[in-house]
Amino acid sequence: MKKHTLIVTLIAAASVGGGSAYAQYPSPAPTPLSCLLSSWSPELYSFYGAKDVIAEKLANIPAKLSERRVFLQVTQGDSGADVKLHERQKDGTFTVTEWTTKQTSRLLAEIDKAIVANKGVNCVGEQVKAVLKKELGKGEVSPPAAAPETPKAAFGHSIDAARGEFIKSTVIILC
Repeated sequence: MKKHTLIVTLIAAASVGGGSAYAQYPSPAPTPLSCLLSSWSPELYSFYGAKDVIAEKLANIPAKLSERRVFLQVTQGDSGADVKLHERQKDGTFTVTEWTTKQTSRLLAEIDKAIVANKGVNCVGEQVKAVLKKELGKGEVSPPAAAPETPKAAFGHSIDAARGEFIKSTVIILC
């Protein structure tokens, strides 16, 4: 009987003590979709290799992109790179701003620098948008479209369009 009481007590203590997973974030209780929470936890996935291998890996990114506000894909092939910034609009649709560039290493370093310097204080998506505009200019904005249902739907086209047998694709989920 004492073992059962101890187990129940430990479970209850863990529930009370761990009840606020967001206690570390300075603000009112953020929701899973809040910019503050997302700015504290951007995610980066980077893959090298054959297109089919990268496409399979990108399809397995564990994120529901339709619930995110801003995410980015940078795909480097033999003849240059494609940069796509996906941004949710107020009506729930997404626009994609697209740039092309010859090389991505400096751009990715600048994005990384902006994310680290931001320290979760401001909207990380806005910080990265500013880097893209500074480094690449205005970009071409697509008309709004439905939210991507899967990472494959969001990122597959850039993989297919990249030139070369060995490519690199980086996805950064910002907010």
